Amino acid sequence: MGNKTVNKVKKGTVIALTAILIFAGFAVFNYVKYKAQKKGEIKTMEKIPVQVAESKVMNLKSILEQTGDIRSVIEVDVYPKVPDKIIEKLLVEKGDFVKRAAPIAVLEKDTITARVAQAKAAVDMAEANLDVLEKDYARIEYLYKEKAVAKQQLDHINAQLKAAKAQLRQAHEALKQLEILYKEHKICAPIDGFVSARYIDQGAMSDTKNPIIRISSQEQLKIVTSVTEKDFPHVKKGMKVEIMVDAFPGSVFNGTVSIINPTLDPATRTGEIEIHITNKDLTLRSGMFAHIRLYLGERKGMVILSDALIKLPGTGNYYVYVVENAYAVQKNIKTGISQGEYTEVVSGLKAGEQVVVKGQNRLRDGVAVVVEGQVPRDESQAGVGR
Repeated sequence: MGNKTVNKVKKGTVIALTAILIFAGFAVFNYVKYKAQKKGEIKTMEKIPVQVAESKVMNLKSILEQTGDIRSVIEVDVYPKVPDKIIEKLLVEKGDFVKRAAPIAVLEKDTITARVAQAKAAVDMAEANLDVLEKDYARIEYLYKEKAVAKQQLDHINAQLKAAKAQLRQAHEALKQLEILYKEHKICAPIDGFVSARYIDQGAMSDTKNPIIRISSQEQLKIVTSVTEKDFPHVKKGMKVEIMVDAFPGSVFNGTVSIINPTLDPATRTGEIEIHITNKDLTLRSGMFAHIRLYLGERKGMVILSDALIKLPGTGNYYVYVVENAYAVQKNIKTGISQGEYTEVVSGLKAGEQVVVKGQNRLRDGVAVVVEGQVPRDESQAGVGR
């Protein structure tokens, strides 16, 4: 019995040791496999291929880009000069082009026509009366020289003659005023331009306080836009401006900074400028939306290729990766003006750093990289806009 018990104990011990050894073997195998896998992953992550471009200080063309609505420099609301008259004819519609002095509306003029005819009759009567008195004066003057009449009679006819002349002048002045009033019953365009608004309909009563139409000259246009406090000191009167409109894609029109408001709006910290455009061929029209490009000169600044930029989620801030000692290093930067494929870096980088421009979507801070190549840059494209 004792031998059997011993044999059982030995057999159990062997089985237990065997199980422990097998478990330990599996554990060691799995550990080695895990380490090898992790080493392979790390090795793979540490060898991410990237392309870089050097950050560099360059001469930048500073461009101020704005937007604004095109409007007419000269806009005239046309008012009737005669009140309380029916507008018998309205000769233009919105959108019509009118020449200066062309009729645009006619007021009813039966009353003024009668008054003019009456004034003309008054002139005729005054002229006839004067003609009679002039003849009488000549006869009395002759008789006086012949001593056939007294001096008193000559003085009397002379006074009548002067009164008749004054009466004739008065009749002429009254007729002249009525003829002017008659002409004002036909309302004419004061300038060349397009009818941009019509405020009243045919058949309505004229009112000297309310305009009939608005005429906008399209030969001289303007754009009014606001410039930030930072850019305002750099804008000068006479600066050339490039203007683009959606109606003519690819076309560039020229303008000039003509008016600069001397003060800034304290609420918005912006200053208003006015750009004038010569539009002799009438290509542009009031109401068009314009994109404005104003060249403010050149200055030095550091730029990188815009492809390098990575935006921080939920912010307007950016970061980039630079290669230092074969490792990717994340750097938060502050950007400035940009145009085309270039962006200015105001802070966060130094000139000469190797900035990752391709492959950065696989990077994280501290990962080793392999630089496959450096992206060449064309320095002639360094015009950078705001």
